[in-house]
Amino acid sequence: MNTKRMLFIINPCAGQRRVARKLADILQRFCAGGMVPTVLTTEYAGHARKLVQQYAGQHDIVVCAGGDGTLNETVAGLLESGADIPIGYLPCGTTNDLASTLGLSRDLDQAAQDILDGQPRMLDIGSFNGRNFVYTASFGAFTSVSYATPQPIKNVLGHLAYLLEGVKNLGQLQPVYADVHTDSGDYSGDFLFGSVSNTTSLAGILTLDKSLVQLDDGRFELLLVDMPRNAIEFSQLLINVAQRKFEGLLHLSTASAIEINTRENVDWTLDGEDGRGGTHFDIRNLGGAVRIITNQPLVSEGEN
Repeated sequence: MNTKRMLFIINPCAGQRRVARKLADILQRFCAGGMVPTVLTTEYAGHARKLVQQYAGQHDIVVCAGGDGTLNETVAGLLESGADIPIGYLPCGTTNDLASTLGLSRDLDQAAQDILDGQPRMLDIGSFNGRNFVYTASFGAFTSVSYATPQPIKNVLGHLAYLLEGVKNLGQLQPVYADVHTDSGDYSGDFLFGSVSNTTSLAGILTLDKSLVQLDDGRFELLLVDMPRNAIEFSQLLINVAQRKFEGLLHLSTASAIEINTRENVDWTLDGEDGRGGTHFDIRNLGGAVRIITNQPLVSEGEN
């Protein structure tokens, strides 16, 4: 049996500490599949990035277990290391948006087996003012919820934690005036929400049809939501979101390069984590920047 050196990065706090309870079984499965794991656990935000940057070059594959933030750090560390090795992902966070898009199993035993049986597939990565993100950068309503909600509450309530935090802040919603320039068109106005994404699931609440999303085509999906002027418009907006009708106040397009300028300082989230504030944002699609292991074709491969 050919063996492979595996760098195994674990966020022990993610998703009700599920991976900690299954660790022995997962390691046994990897070892039986020919992997020689080096197990490292994260201790603080940004730690996974540092660990991968330092050690990826000494391994044949890197696997991370955690939420989307852990995957974000793993990808960033891998790109900075210069190592050309594939990534495996054991999704055990609260939302796992990209995992849903990739069709990765939430059952950790099955997800581990899928890493052993799967194939590396190219995945686009984003650059946000020079900082990498994996699947989404967003601003406006509810974008602060994912990192403002304490981890213990996330662990207990899951998606409900996000919804409760969002509802609590409904009365504080303020529009963001932005000028948006892309290689496929321009937009300007007061926006309730905006996102640049490469996924079919946003925060586990808003979903895009799989036919609209290609993960390796060098383009992002740009979603802009106009600020409702009254309760009637707000109600219609909620209906359109639920029915995935991108009309009225919802604008959906694709772009590989996006420039956004705002009048006031605006905070963003990158892959559900606290991003950078500012007034000027340059977002680029880094086509096929990494290889991620899945046991099924990516969305775009069925469309080619």
